[in-house]
Amino acid sequence: MINLQDFITNSSLFKKFEIDELLFAQFECPVEDGDSSAWWHNNFFGYILSGEMVLQTPQKKYILKPGECYFARKGSVLAHHHNRVDFCELLVFVPDDFIKLVIQKYKMLLPPLANDNADAVIPLGDDDLLVSYFHSLLTYFPLSAPPSETLLKLKFEELIVNIFSGTKHIPLQCYFSELCKSAKPSIKEIMEANFFSNLSLDEFARLCGRSLSAYKQKFNTIFQITPGKWLLEKRLEYSRYLLETTDFSVDEICVVSGFENRSHFIRVFKTKYGITPGKFSMHNKF
Repeated sequence: MINLQDFITNSSLFKKFEIDELLFAQFECPVEDGDSSAWWHNNFFGYILSGEMVLQTPQKKYILKPGECYFARKGSVLAHHHNRVDFCELLVFVPDDFIKLVIQKYKMLLPPLANDNADAVIPLGDDDLLVSYFHSLLTYFPLSAPPSETLLKLKFEELIVNIFSGTKHIPLQCYFSELCKSAKPSIKEIMEANFFSNLSLDEFARLCGRSLSAYKQKFNTIFQITPGKWLLEKRLEYSRYLLETTDFSVDEICVVSGFENRSHFIRVFKTKYGITPGKFSMHNKF
């Protein structure tokens, strides 16, 4: 699975500004219309300039149109771009530590609300303040020389400050509040939100901000099972749920559940439930 953040950083296809792990980019989808999976190791804000995009998480499907903003927690989603030729969005990647530093620097008042069930995608609507912010970023791209590092950092800080300017974005404020309370990313939370992603254990470890050995050790402590076995069980449970509640084809469910290929999915599903996914779907639909 492609790491969207690394792909943009290492590509010359996109207009972008970088400083440390902070990244502004104007992203134009380089693939044909259709589903594609991607992951990223830092949170990002997105603003749709043109075209339409559908983001699918285990919890919900989000349809994003021009002028709309959203926040994506570090992790992964299944995306579908409509009108690929016209699709364009601005992306702003920000790591957890930067968000914490900005909140501390400006002494932001954090909401007391818990937001444990926040989805991987948090829609921000067509907030005028955020729209103005993103359009201000566009003015930097045509310049002959990039803005100074000081100015870039201030622009990143401005985005976080905007989120706390009023009560429009309480779910995101709550998520930031949870970030400030934890020293390291929660392995349990990250795995529950991204089990459907076909990532390697090295990639899951990076997503959790740990070395592979530290990740495996902590994972076993939390779940009392190896990551590989846990992922297989979660994906099988999710695929069964989709077979029972949606009209997705077996191939579609194989992809959105995180299995490597169709034959592997059919084999492990039959081993677990004693029936192939196709027959299970016919017998249990709705």
